[in-house]
Amino acid sequence: MNFYSAAQSRALDQLAIDQGTAGLLLMKRAAFFAFECLEKQWPKARKIGIVTGAGNNGGDGFALAQILVLAGFEVDILMTAAPETLKGDALTCYQEVLALGYQPQAFAAANLANADLLVDAILGTGLNKVVTGFYADIIEQMNASQIPILALDVPSGLQADSGAVLGIAIQAQLTCCFISRKLGLYSFQGPEQAGKIQFSRLFLADELYESFKPIAQNHPLKHWLNTLPKFKPSSHKGSRGTCCLIGGNHTMMGAIQLAGLACLKSGAGLVKIVTQTEHCLPITQALPELMAYESSHLKSILLSSRALAIGPGLGQDAWAMDCLQRILPLPHPKVIDADALNLLANQQVDISLAKRNWILTPHPAEAARLLAITTEQVQQDRVAAIIKLHSIYGGVVVLKGNGTLIFDGEHLEICTAGNAGMAMGGMGDVLSGALVSLLGQGMPLFEAACLGVALHAQAGDVLANQMGQAGVTPSDLANTLSQLLSYAG
Repeated sequence: MNFYSAAQSRALDQLAIDQGTAGLLLMKRAAFFAFECLEKQWPKARKIGIVTGAGNNGGDGFALAQILVLAGFEVDILMTAAPETLKGDALTCYQEVLALGYQPQAFAAANLANADLLVDAILGTGLNKVVTGFYADIIEQMNASQIPILALDVPSGLQADSGAVLGIAIQAQLTCCFISRKLGLYSFQGPEQAGKIQFSRLFLADELYESFKPIAQNHPLKHWLNTLPKFKPSSHKGSRGTCCLIGGNHTMMGAIQLAGLACLKSGAGLVKIVTQTEHCLPITQALPELMAYESSHLKSILLSSRALAIGPGLGQDAWAMDCLQRILPLPHPKVIDADALNLLANQQVDISLAKRNWILTPHPAEAARLLAITTEQVQQDRVAAIIKLHSIYGGVVVLKGNGTLIFDGEHLEICTAGNAGMAMGGMGDVLSGALVSLLGQGMPLFEAACLGVALHAQAGDVLANQMGQAGVTPSDLANTLSQLLSYAG
């Protein structure tokens, strides 16, 4: 799947018009697609309230009203803008509604009460400032009505590129997206506001899209599985990759143990844990497939390792700083996670000699520390944040969260899988273990990051489907990774 900015979507629309597809026809196509989605999602809905704005989003609403009226639905059109503010195709569709004998009304909350379904055709994709006053009141009243809402293109109040709610936004059960997939529907708060998403290109030709580079892409898990080196009959534990995982400071053994489990379950041949002395025996007793060493053995372990991960349960004391400083100049591909990221952010280690063949895996708060900004600033524009992180730190950056982003300086991948049941301590440790395992098997940084994130997210979805979201643990997820890897090849 390709994702485009709101500006690119408008440019696509205009290019289609310039090449002979009438704007009014596109509006009618959008309305008919929304009508099809409406009938499928709410087959018993007969009374439809359509709330319209002044722009083309409102025009889509007027066009939908015509179809509904002709199909025998009872329709109320509630306008948030005066008729004299309408222009272009939106004005044409409004006039066609009048020609059917329908008289739209000014918006009033009381008129919502009788509807089976509301349609949000208010603000569209052009929003770039906080919604206040009149429009904020309308959105609040629509949300408070408890009536299901169908949003046209994007829920009003949602920033189409970032997925940030600008003050307040429509809480839709279904969003019909037109012409191009807007990244904000799949990132940050977008999925919560959009509900189920249905998409139509409105019959635009492939050639039109070739003029625009997507701002992000999403490839299916199968695509990334096909980049994973296959086991051969002659494979042995060494050829499958030796991975060194560093972490598990005092009282934090569980984090590195989870990472080690995930590394094993993702196909690594040998997994060596460098941790505090008191954790070595308990780790190997719990998971005899793991080898655990105190940090005095780090140098010799590194000599035999193909890939490294540092961070799960690492802490930020002198032991942690020493471990991180020792591995940064090494040529091994690395995963830098958790407290290792915090040490980078606090400039407690010298990274001037670091070989930046690494995957950084910050969650939004860690990203904020790395950028010396607030978590809110990161979340308000996650794409800008990940681009800035890469410009400073290089390598491949994985910005975790709803709609995890992966960026290598050229390609931006978004993961649309995963669920709220994965919001539990230890899930990030499992991701780190999976990533270093894939690096140890010889995958390049970007491909390993994309496959690891996709595996992790889809394992969470598999478990949620089996047992529900509540109570899915990191150990459950780690043990599910091998099931998904079995689909490779």
